[in-house]
Amino acid sequence: MISSKNIFYHELIGLEIKIVDSTDSYLIGLTGTIVDETKKTFLIQTNSSFNKGKSAEKLIQKDISVFQFKVPDGTIVEIDGKILLNRPEDRIKKRYKKI
Repeated sequence: MISSKNIFYHELIGLEIKIVDSTDSYLIGLTGTIVDETKKTFLIQTNSSFNKGKSAEKLIQKDISVFQFKVPDGTIVEIDGKILLNRPEDRIKKRYKKI
């Protein structure tokens, strides 16, 4: 089960995400669900008010943003995207310092 202590070792696809800080001010406050993940990007499905409530997909670079993830138990976890800069399958094997 995903928790704030072991989020690095799990799949992030399907989690709710919010961008809380970014070098691109347009991205701050963007929320949605992670649809796909690559080494350097997240593909986020959002509900866009510009598209009359229809969902839109945004490709977000990991290294320029700080993200908040909502894990299944309702806990909010904030992570700098620079920490997540590796392939998802390699992140699961990597060792991290305790949070």
